[in-house]
Amino acid sequence: MISLKLADIFTNLAEVKKADPAGKKDVLSLMSAARTLRDDPGIIESILKGRKPDMLEGVDGYCYSLITEYLEKGAVEEYERSSCSYSEDLVKLIRMTGLGRKRMFSIYDAYGIRDMEDIKAAFKGRTAGDVLKDPPVKKDILNPLFLERIQKSVEYFEGLKGLSPRWPVEYYAGAVSDSFSRAEEIKRIAFTGSLRRKKSLVGDIDLLVLPVFNQKAIDLDRSTQLLQKIAGFPFIRKLVSLKRTAGDISALYETIYEIDIEIIVACEKTWAWQMFMTTGSKRHISELEEYTWKEKIPRLEDHSRKELKSEGSIYSSMGLQYIPPELREGKGEVGLSARKKLPRLVEAGDLKGDLHIHSVWSDGLIKYRDMVHTAKKLGYEYIAISDHSISNYYGNGLDTGRLLEKLAFMGELKKRYRDIRILSGAEIDVKKPGVFDYSPGIIKKLDIAIASLHSSFTCSARENTSRAVSALERDYFDMIAHPTGVVFGNRSPIFIEMDLVIEAAADNGKALEINSYYMRLDLDEENARKAAAAGARIAINTDSHRSGNMEMIQLGVDVARRAGLQKKDIINTMTVDELEDWRRHRKR
Repeated sequence: MISLKLADIFTNLAEVKKADPAGKKDVLSLMSAARTLRDDPGIIESILKGRKPDMLEGVDGYCYSLITEYLEKGAVEEYERSSCSYSEDLVKLIRMTGLGRKRMFSIYDAYGIRDMEDIKAAFKGRTAGDVLKDPPVKKDILNPLFLERIQKSVEYFEGLKGLSPRWPVEYYAGAVSDSFSRAEEIKRIAFTGSLRRKKSLVGDIDLLVLPVFNQKAIDLDRSTQLLQKIAGFPFIRKLVSLKRTAGDISALYETIYEIDIEIIVACEKTWAWQMFMTTGSKRHISELEEYTWKEKIPRLEDHSRKELKSEGSIYSSMGLQYIPPELREGKGEVGLSARKKLPRLVEAGDLKGDLHIHSVWSDGLIKYRDMVHTAKKLGYEYIAISDHSISNYYGNGLDTGRLLEKLAFMGELKKRYRDIRILSGAEIDVKKPGVFDYSPGIIKKLDIAIASLHSSFTCSARENTSRAVSALERDYFDMIAHPTGVVFGNRSPIFIEMDLVIEAAADNGKALEINSYYMRLDLDEENARKAAAAGARIAINTDSHRSGNMEMIQLGVDVARRAGLQKKDIINTMTVDELEDWRRHRKR
């Protein structure tokens, strides 16, 4: 995915340039363009077709020249020059750790580190006591906390291998779908596997294909010919493998989108069964097999021989409620289904508003009319414009004076758009436990107050937890945004004890955010499930900065559904009056 590759280069270059106090303008330009590249998978194609900087949101002439240089030469000279003798992965690791360019380069030099293999050899699985004995490194460069931060970041980096965020994958999957819909031999297609289960990160695209000639059974020879023909489609780079057994056939392809696609050939008679089996997950199928054995009912494979018309009939033939794909992870959903206790999962249509949208007052680029238009299209009653506070230097955060100016402006904005309720919000940095960017009196002027931890990378889990809890204990804060701070491939999670944060949210009647931006999706489903079980409330917001971000709300809903959350668990399923009542009467 060229746009994501370029976004990484721009983000890395911005990190390097932060060392120069005079480089703020370039840093902001690079960060803005990186976000645009991440948020618009079609941007490269549009540039190749002749779009100029004045037609590209968030891309100025400087960054446009870097993009065109990369498209022409396959590299950005300024980036290659700035990264010097360190591998690209090491430069990226600087941002992942949050420890800063100067400190990380000093550590690399002290240990002779030039690539990821070097850093794993130097630090992986080693204690601070052992590592700090090696060369004479000053403690202010590398201490036990910094070492742990590096080790966890490398572990996070390694864990992402082969995975991509689902949102851009779905964009490219749409292009694949369009190509197949025009093929005469193909009657029906459906995405399956992890894509259908709505996992936040996916390894490939699984596609179930029904050819016109496969009615009662799979014609293996004609299906083989079809799969070989697909290898010639424009988006296919090469056919990697073709698997053929007595009753099944599939093929794996590399694509120009840098995401593999597996095509499984189906037949009309067993379409529902194949959808069920290929959706998975393996743990879900295993849980079903264990259930049929315990209940002494026909084995799962016996159901494949029945002519069942839908997945619903497959589950009902086992005496089970239909289990939505998002819940099929082998985490007790079969037992709940057997007892008819599956939750009614929250849906995007249940949401009444989005409480975390950035405007031009900080680092957002969405026009107000576009915010309102999108909100009305999504069926919202309200939105909250929640900009950064002063500590967010590169987010153009507002000091108290600018916040008061914004609040006056918001009064006028509310008069201009009376068909939707516009709330005045802020995303407020928690600098230390109990120390916030704005005073209590100022925060209480807001309709929505969101606490955030943006500068947390050199803090221990105890410190970060205390910071988050201190905000949740103040009556004037409503929620914590993106609590673990993770950004896919760019920032590993901060050190924080989420169980204690969840407990504080529940005790104080506050909310934790599922941030729907596709690079965050934080809370993840595990923490969201824990939070709901503990009685904490959830807010599903988008953290929008660009046109189109507001529609990523579905990604946050997908996380909530995978966590088993219901409408009652989510604060922004409330009407605006109910939301205001919740703010007035929640636990103190």
